[in-house]
Amino acid sequence: MFRMLLDGLADYAICGDRDKADLLNDRMRACFAACGLGRLAVSGDNIVINVRGTLREDSAATPPGVTLGASSIRVYAPALHVDGDGYDQLNAILAAYDLDGDGAHVWIIPDGFMASLSPVEEIWEGEGGGYFSHESMCVLNTSARPTRCTLEVFFEDPERDPFTHAFDVAAHQSSHYRLDKLKADDGSPLIPKDCPVSYKITSLDTPVVVQGSRILTSGRGSEFGSFGTAMGWTPA
Repeated sequence: MFRMLLDGLADYAICGDRDKADLLNDRMRACFAACGLGRLAVSGDNIVINVRGTLREDSAATPPGVTLGASSIRVYAPALHVDGDGYDQLNAILAAYDLDGDGAHVWIIPDGFMASLSPVEEIWEGEGGGYFSHESMCVLNTSARPTRCTLEVFFEDPERDPFTHAFDVAAHQSSHYRLDKLKADDGSPLIPKDCPVSYKITSLDTPVVVQGSRILTSGRGSEFGSFGTAMGWTPA
């Protein structure tokens, strides 16, 4: 990737620094994102590039603001300053960061609905098993940091107030969150059946990926079943 960056700097050598940066950011946007990098700025032979992550506290070999060896790389918490011969070491330097995960901090799923259970499904639910109607959220955290998430539930019924529920997702882990299992202190469901709702999930510590799914069963003995899934919308 950094050889491509050097080639790009050479390709656009005729341009001014600002145009050079714009062209490189456009050309390498996907590659930067895959490596945990943001946008870069160019000043002569120097670049400053944002790192989407945090510098690890145990990175003794790369303390903030220190030039490494003979190369000219200065490592800061949010960014790298690269001068001249430092490009070949950039991959190694990035290992000093806990990079942000894939996805976004905010996800919205506007369509939520859990149908009432049939008599058979009620038996299954009481026994703790069975294939019955419910919704769930899958939250994937690909970063090296755990994250605190909030689930906000909004109701179509104006008589119902929205509520917020918090949960954690560990680093490098996915969480499949059953929404029919959310209970109030008295044991009643926080999300009633046959009640149209919308969901907003916010990850406070790192971007995540959110997918919503719905299982709907119906008919005598719940012999008809369907499964639907949708990626959430994100403003990112």
